[in-house]
Amino acid sequence: MIGRRLALLAPLLFSLSAAAQDAGKTYALKKDDSSLTYKMKHPAHEVVGTAKPSDGKARLLPDGTLQVAVRANIKDFDSKNANRDAHMMEVTEVAKYPLVDFKGAASGVKPPASFPGKVPVTLKGQLTFHGVKQNVEIPVTVVFKSPTLVTTDGAFDISLEAFKIERPSLLMVKVEDKLVLEPRLTFEVEGK
Repeated sequence: MIGRRLALLAPLLFSLSAAAQDAGKTYALKKDDSSLTYKMKHPAHEVVGTAKPSDGKARLLPDGTLQVAVRANIKDFDSKNANRDAHMMEVTEVAKYPLVDFKGAASGVKPPASFPGKVPVTLKGQLTFHGVKQNVEIPVTVVFKSPTLVTTDGAFDISLEAFKIERPSLLMVKVEDKLVLEPRLTFEVEGK
């Protein structure tokens, strides 16, 4: 009787194990090892602000699809100038739109045969900023440091006006419309 039950359970356990493998790997963002940086240019100087992301996940499916979701609180960006940061929070209407959020995916992502290994990836998805959603493509380099640790490094441009943000000004001269975003993120396999 017990042997018969085990014989009936074996295919079920095998299919559950296969389903777990087919689900791929889920990675959690290591906030303390990650940063999001913005850069803006004004004729008098360059503005650089950095924040730790507030949340993030990545998932690598067996078919090579990489899914990524990352968000940050606008109020956390620090340019080392309190007046400038207050002005940025004003023009981005942080009370009304507190988050910048990205959700996207890439295909054809395969972990390397040995570690560390670099894989160039273009994430395609939606960036939500100031209550506006825009399609973006983000070229990043994914570095598989080990079977459980992954880093990404990249940069892409957005238009402040496309996100309906009034460009900040200094001495009545506005910053350029282009804002460069640089995500440097570290992810670790969940439950390792």
